[in-house]
Amino acid sequence: MQSKIRSLASDTIVYGVSTVMGRFLTFLLTPLYTNFLSASEIGDVTAIYAMIAFVNIVYSLGMEPAFMRFWERSDESSNARVFSVAVLTVVSVSFVVTIITALLAGPIATSSFLQLGEAGALYVAIASLIPLLDALVLIPFARLRMQQKPRSFAALRLLSIVVTVALNLVFVVGLGMKIEGVLWAGVLGSAVTFLYFIPSLRGVIGTIRQNTAASSSLLREMLRFGLPTVPSNFSSIMVQVADRPIMLMLTGSAMVGMYQTNFRLAIPMMMFVTVFEYAFKPFYLNHREDPEVKGLLARVFTLFTIVCGGLFLATSLFMPYLVQLPFIGGRFINPQYWSGLSIVPVVMFAYYFNGVFINMAAGFHIQKRTSLFPIATGVAAVVSVAATWFLVPEFGIMGAAWAKVAAYVASAVLLYIALLRVYPIPYDLLRVAVTFIIAAVIYGGVLMLPSDDTTQLIARSAALPVYVLLLVVTRVLGASTIRTLLRLVKR
Repeated sequence: MQSKIRSLASDTIVYGVSTVMGRFLTFLLTPLYTNFLSASEIGDVTAIYAMIAFVNIVYSLGMEPAFMRFWERSDESSNARVFSVAVLTVVSVSFVVTIITALLAGPIATSSFLQLGEAGALYVAIASLIPLLDALVLIPFARLRMQQKPRSFAALRLLSIVVTVALNLVFVVGLGMKIEGVLWAGVLGSAVTFLYFIPSLRGVIGTIRQNTAASSSLLREMLRFGLPTVPSNFSSIMVQVADRPIMLMLTGSAMVGMYQTNFRLAIPMMMFVTVFEYAFKPFYLNHREDPEVKGLLARVFTLFTIVCGGLFLATSLFMPYLVQLPFIGGRFINPQYWSGLSIVPVVMFAYYFNGVFINMAAGFHIQKRTSLFPIATGVAAVVSVAATWFLVPEFGIMGAAWAKVAAYVASAVLLYIALLRVYPIPYDLLRVAVTFIIAAVIYGGVLMLPSDDTTQLIARSAALPVYVLLLVVTRVLGASTIRTLLRLVKR
């Protein structure tokens, strides 16, 4: 078991280094935008990318999880056919939808979900190219994950991000193109990875023609597996980004810009959960036949919670200092956005429960019971939309943040209840709960101390060591767990 956890840790570190670097570079666009775009323009960009997130789900048709599930480690011929069928399906759908979107750019731009200005049709036309290019590389990237080539995957993702960030500097800062510059940077950044994968896409049609009947049968099987994940993925995206267009309709683009800027400051927790998911899904699918897999998944969940608790404390307690650092054009975050910092701990809290959902989804994928996902994520989407509509008019961006928490908690609880029947995993919920309580008590205790700078700096600096100490004292971190953590770090 230890060697397999170390294998997961190794892949996580590779994915993690590139993701941390990439997310950090992307994160630097946040202070850049606060100094070179207005809050309303940031809100418009946020709304556009929220729509792109929904379009990506339509393009995929559930082919990514289907491709990963039908992948066989030792059957290259079968894998070639699975790859070809998945790619051709995604490409066909994405081209058709992109053409329709471009033709209807004007009405889409003036809809209540975007409310763009005079240049709105142009923005929509440019933005439609981003999900198209992302769809073209969706399955090639999934193949790299299943081939356990995290270095190639990470390098390509990082290259795309570097190009996007660099072009933002050129278009937004240098040329003053504002929203149009942001969108063109996204298009060209996505195009870089597509160019790399072109050689691997050339044989797709030929592979399918070798046995059309077999390919058609395989397509039906993959759709039967993948399509039930689409409502779940759509609901998941609703939980993630539906609050932006709702806030746009309720409050206006400036408030969306305020919310988005501070929401992004919770990026450390988001990065960890993202990195974990990239490594975790291939890990448990490749070990799904192992007799010890349930105990393995339980141990991983406990370690996941411990790391999240530390990230929560470090980020929440030191973010008020980080935003005051000097940056291009002024402070790291423009002072006009500081009033929204209070949502950062709440957003991190929400991200943790997103990670809980990811952990528990393993059992459903292993048992091929993905049709159960829409139940949990559908309820979460309803909770997210309803809570956002109810809380935002009264509590503003804080209401939107707590709506996010409510949605992720709902999805995690419902999935856990279903998991008890489908694939019971012996999670150590006592240790998880104790970890959760320790982090919350330390955070609350620091906030209750005198507000003078010296006291707060000392208390915040001591928070993480005290957290680890209390985990040891309460035996959440026992000797075996500490040894496992040390091995993970060394790996």
